[in-house]
Amino acid sequence: MTAEAASSSSSLEPARNKQGADNTSDVDYQHLPERVKRAIRHQQDASEILIGWVQLAVVSLFGALYLLSPKTFTSEAEFAPVPWVLGGYLAFTLVKLAVVHRQRAPYWLLYLSVVLDMGLLFGLIWSFHLQYMQPPTFYLKVPTLLYVFIFIALRALRFEARFVVMAGLVAAAGWSMLALYAMAGPDGMKMITRDYIHYMTSNSVLIGAEIDKVVSILTVTAIV
Repeated sequence: MTAEAASSSSSLEPARNKQGADNTSDVDYQHLPERVKRAIRHQQDASEILIGWVQLAVVSLFGALYLLSPKTFTSEAEFAPVPWVLGGYLAFTLVKLAVVHRQRAPYWLLYLSVVLDMGLLFGLIWSFHLQYMQPPTFYLKVPTLLYVFIFIALRALRFEARFVVMAGLVAAAGWSMLALYAMAGPDGMKMITRDYIHYMTSNSVLIGAEIDKVVSILTVTAIV
């Protein structure tokens, strides 16, 4: 009986992924019953389709808000990058949806999707200071940063922690780069303050606030 139990237990332990065995997981499930393997693959494929539709809903929401909201930037603004960023991301999302509906998405596409999710968000945030003709420190206070947590939570639908971790790390690195870029500008260092009231009522930078945002992103990533 002990030998049978040991054999049964070992049959449930997935072996490490072999070269070319399966493109959807770090683990090779060949030792699991066929019924279980089909259920895992079906769940992963269904989750990626759901993620794709949520991404499409998010970019559509961004586009609708941009089209319907009054444009408060002046006509002197030389460049309006938001339509270009949204258009590029919309095209990528449609291509990804077409792929995941036809076949199992390759890993490189999933990783690229994580990077582009955050790239879209931070590209939009970065573009605000150009569109509204303000110093770069202007974009550090925009509420659009909160969408980071939506993109991180989306990755939990696959039940693979590495995609959640990657999304969190990319988000933390992206916001850190935006903060450093804002402070590295011509007058960036002059905008740094320790006065919280001054920080909230101006384009100044409170270093502790930016660190707090990065810590919050990493904490949510660890929890998810």
